[in-house]
Amino acid sequence: MRKSNLLIWALSTAVLFAVQAEGQTGSDALDTVTRSSSFKFVERDATCVYGKISRADATSITVQPFKKPPITIQKDGLLQISQGNALLYSARSSWADVTAATLYPHEALALRLKSGKQVKGKPIKTSADSITLKHGLSTDLYPKSEIVTVDYLRVKPATDGFMSVLGEAPWMLIFDPEFYYRATGLAGRVQVQLYDATKPEDDTLVTCTTLT
Repeated sequence: MRKSNLLIWALSTAVLFAVQAEGQTGSDALDTVTRSSSFKFVERDATCVYGKISRADATSITVQPFKKPPITIQKDGLLQISQGNALLYSARSSWADVTAATLYPHEALALRLKSGKQVKGKPIKTSADSITLKHGLSTDLYPKSEIVTVDYLRVKPATDGFMSVLGEAPWMLIFDPEFYYRATGLAGRVQVQLYDATKPEDDTLVTCTTLT
């Protein structure tokens, strides 16, 4: 197949995947993520598990670690799920997680204010009592006291295959349809709530004391 035709095929496939992905965006990321991605699962007792999601329902999630038996975690005992330094799921309300959020292209924070207004943008500065967002050509400061919730709108997790190529032979990404729909922002996003002013705030450092 000629290179030009290959690129057209890759882009067309990427758009098809993206259309499907956009329709799945929701507040429960676990229902939409690919089973081809590996994550870190942190339980409330500081036990950490690394692996892929093999099954998830309303009460539990089953993780398949590499070369180990599957492990089932009850959702009420699950604190966070992350890929790299980006959260995919959080069961706590934490302003520290808002402050630590690192956004990549096509990602944003969504704020719901006490006034009922909702705003989205890139965080320019986050302090203990406020957050400054850039949206469009404007930059605005929002006091923490006026914020009800903060959601992280993140691009859907990359597959392990994509991450492997990215790390070992990035030039090969031009042959990977996933590269095109991620680069163009068409991969779809998931909504991860980081902070909710109506819940107790937990800003403790998340650590792993046990690895299984």
